[in-house]
Amino acid sequence: MKTFNLSIAAIAAMSIVSASSADSLEEAIKNGKVSGAVQAYNFSRNVNSGKDYQITTLNLDLSYETARFYGFGAKATFQAAASPWASETAKDTRKGDMYGSGAQLSELYLSYVGGNTTVQAGRMYFWSPVLGGSGSRPTKEAFQGISLVNSDLPDTTITLAYMNRMQSRTDGNGDIGEFTRTFTGWDGSELEDGAYTIALTNKSIENLTLTAAYLDAIDAYKTGYFEAAYNFGNFGLSSQYYYSEQEDQDDTNLVGVQATTSVGPVDLLAAYVTVDDADGVIPGAGNGADLAYTWSEIFSDQYRADQDSFKLQAVYNINKDANVGISYVNEDNKAANEEYGYTAIKGSYNLTKSFNIWAAYEMGSQDAKNDGMRVKLNYTF
Repeated sequence: MKTFNLSIAAIAAMSIVSASSADSLEEAIKNGKVSGAVQAYNFSRNVNSGKDYQITTLNLDLSYETARFYGFGAKATFQAAASPWASETAKDTRKGDMYGSGAQLSELYLSYVGGNTTVQAGRMYFWSPVLGGSGSRPTKEAFQGISLVNSDLPDTTITLAYMNRMQSRTDGNGDIGEFTRTFTGWDGSELEDGAYTIALTNKSIENLTLTAAYLDAIDAYKTGYFEAAYNFGNFGLSSQYYYSEQEDQDDTNLVGVQATTSVGPVDLLAAYVTVDDADGVIPGAGNGADLAYTWSEIFSDQYRADQDSFKLQAVYNINKDANVGISYVNEDNKAANEEYGYTAIKGSYNLTKSFNIWAAYEMGSQDAKNDGMRVKLNYTF
């Protein structure tokens, strides 16, 4: 298959063609908006099975988006990251996600909005159920390609996308991530011809949300996802199904169920997930493609072959700006004859409308030897 490539020059040319006069283009630029975030994340871990570490990473995310002109617009986002106090151990241990200094132009795209359709082409932050970038680290993951979102059908949103490169959090060698053909995440394949996805969300039945998605990581693997979520009053019930296949390995699947409810200011959750014994499930491309219900705050791996997991969680909402919670995740990995337990205490507080602090401490038990803590400070503007 011929690889689809987008260049900065091509995007710039499209922008020029879309503008009918310099005055109108000038107005679109003048009426644009600047936004961004300043972040400081501290991750630490104590382990019996590997190296201890503590690392603080700082990040600046700065965006400029033009106003629209005949439906057309453009956006650019610059990311810069540094870990000035990292030890050599921390650098080595976290080079895959937290230690990557430098700067990157993570977004540079032309967009068009017409009726109920939005098209974007270029570098972008992008998320769909089985092809999605993660924002859980200071440096966000991004993709290069083209996406289309349409909501012409009643109560239905359809997303189509083709991505041929991905920017990871880091390059694995101490620098910020670059746009490459390697799509990091649960598989980390090098995709010479990129990946296609289609996703559909339907809310035509009252209180019921149906989600279906499919990913073709060309010549590497395929992933399908389906979820049905029903809410009634203070209660919610949902079920999910993953399917993945790749060459030279058995097809495999994951099934999960989840129940939620609210009792006054307390939100409660119970979930269960089971994975086929044939092989582990690939939930998609990018670390944001991670929807299995029994995730823990730091350590869990919900996609191992022949594993059953359950999660219990309670969150107390102190007020609209603050909450504290506790969760327990148990993973019974029958293939390895090991059982992992993770207990997490977490909290979030909005000091202002723009400034948030989030923290979590997770303790491993049974065959899980790691304890970890994460603190995130986010200021948005």
